[in-house]
Amino acid sequence: MNEKKAIYQQMFYSTGKYVVLKNIFMVVSGIIGIFVVRLLGPYEYGKYSLVWQLISTIGPIISLGWLTTLARFIPEKSTIPEKAILFSQSVISVLLFSVIFFVGMIIFVRLFPGLIPIEVRQIKLAFGIFVILVAFFNIFEGVYRGLGKFNEWTIIDGLRSNLSSVLAIILLVIGYRYYQTIIFSNFVFGLIFVILIFNYLIKYLNINFSKLWGNWPVDSSVRNFALTMLIGQIVFLLGSSIDSILLRALLKDPAQVGIYNAGIRIPKMIEAMLIAPLPAPFLYYFSHPELGQSREKILEFGSRLLGVIFGFCGIFLFSFSQEIILFLFGSNYSESIMVLRIFSLILYLLGFNILVSPYFQSINKPQIPLFAGIISFVIFFVGDILLIPEFKSIGPAITVLIGLFIQTMFIFYFLSRLNVKYLTNLILLTLCIIVSVFIGFYTVFYISLLIFIIFIILTRLITLEDIKRWQSVTFVTTKNIKS
Repeated sequence: MNEKKAIYQQMFYSTGKYVVLKNIFMVVSGIIGIFVVRLLGPYEYGKYSLVWQLISTIGPIISLGWLTTLARFIPEKSTIPEKAILFSQSVISVLLFSVIFFVGMIIFVRLFPGLIPIEVRQIKLAFGIFVILVAFFNIFEGVYRGLGKFNEWTIIDGLRSNLSSVLAIILLVIGYRYYQTIIFSNFVFGLIFVILIFNYLIKYLNINFSKLWGNWPVDSSVRNFALTMLIGQIVFLLGSSIDSILLRALLKDPAQVGIYNAGIRIPKMIEAMLIAPLPAPFLYYFSHPELGQSREKILEFGSRLLGVIFGFCGIFLFSFSQEIILFLFGSNYSESIMVLRIFSLILYLLGFNILVSPYFQSINKPQIPLFAGIISFVIFFVGDILLIPEFKSIGPAITVLIGLFIQTMFIFYFLSRLNVKYLTNLILLTLCIIVSVFIGFYTVFYISLLIFIIFIILTRLITLEDIKRWQSVTFVTTKNIKS
């Protein structure tokens, strides 16, 4: 029992350390990002949001699933030459695919310019190169993860992002208040860091340029894993970018894209800072042999706890949406208030869901979250087409909330068959959210937070026993961090 408790404490310690380091850079990026939004205004920020969304969607797809594949297989390679072969295979395959993409993009823009947003056509060459840079950043991140250099990569990526933002702020203040300014600053530092990182990895892995092609073909187990990761990545990335793309396509108004992205910015920051980092360390611990009989209990308790915590965060943002938007972004973004009010409610679903993927991966059933992602993507696509013409920037927020809820119900239906109270907890938490939101809409928004806390206590989603259990696990962890 004491050994298992020690593993729990190690789990929270390593996860907390990883999240804290990542969040140091995220906080700085978030603060700088607020100035970018204010200085650009809804119209130019909408253009930037669309272009950046396309770059950050297409780039990882061109990386062909190598990020997770390298992180998965490099640790199995016992020698540097073996690791170098895998790295060189990823570089060459992505390089060849990048050339095909770039040439195809140029031809497509020339033949069908009307199908390409004007924002992309204005910077088509930089856009194409930037997509390729993002693809290589994905490869490099996979190598760093595979080498165990998680924190080093966090520092590298944090420096790149923040230096780009600082340059952008300087140019915006001088007077270059166009979306191209932000793209340009990110492009410059992206190119610099890709060159520096590639040069470092070439030396670290002792790769001779004449032998960069490595050994071919790629091992079938590596190739099949990469293909699975690529399919999952495509589904996830398309689902996360379809809202901005359809907003721009259906409304022909970049300002609506800017209003929407300003409204979802704070919940997205919370997700990136506190929710998104959790799967990486939990996958390791779910796979730990000593936790084989306890992973379901950890998942049940963790999902319930995270759902309540981020439900609280969501209701807080819901209650104070007006003050948050006007204070951070100004009156130009007043239409973003309702977007934030609706979109903030997805946080409880994200918190409740976040441990699901590492759990299914640890029991060799990654297809269940993949199918769930496909279902949510279909809902996003159909819902956006139906709601955007009527509700404009509010439409995608409604669609995301509905899609994630259905996705969560699908996933936890399978988990409920393990005789754990997954669906019961989800339904109780959803009822707490609905009652709090309903009362807030028909009285005053600020009371929703108090109602939420009362209902959490009444439904016993969090009890004194849970708090004591949490303290017993985190006590030694806190001491370790302080020391």
